[in-house]
Amino acid sequence: MTQLILSLFPGIGLLDQAFEEQGFCVVRGPDLLWGGDTKTFHPPAGKFDGIIGGPPCKAFSSLVHIVRARYGEGAVAENLIPFYEECVYEAQPSWFLMENTPR
Repeated sequence: MTQLILSLFPGIGLLDQAFEEQGFCVVRGPDLLWGGDTKTFHPPAGKFDGIIGGPPCKAFSSLVHIVRARYGEGAVAENLIPFYEECVYEAQPSWFLMENTPR
């Protein structure tokens, strides 16, 4: 049976594509790139076998100090990981994968 997975912060869907190529059925969640907002999204509980995604990590970038110095603290991107965590908690999937970078 095909697993139904939810993709959070899908962007252009490269991670989604990899899962689709392996036979998963991917439902793309909201993304600012397409006019959606994960911060206000509430997935239904018990519908998804898994959740995949990678919250934007600009708040943890090795270059964030340049943004702070040039534009001030208010220009630093918000940490979106808590919104990913909230969706995982609400959806109660069997598994999840959160992609991120070392920095």
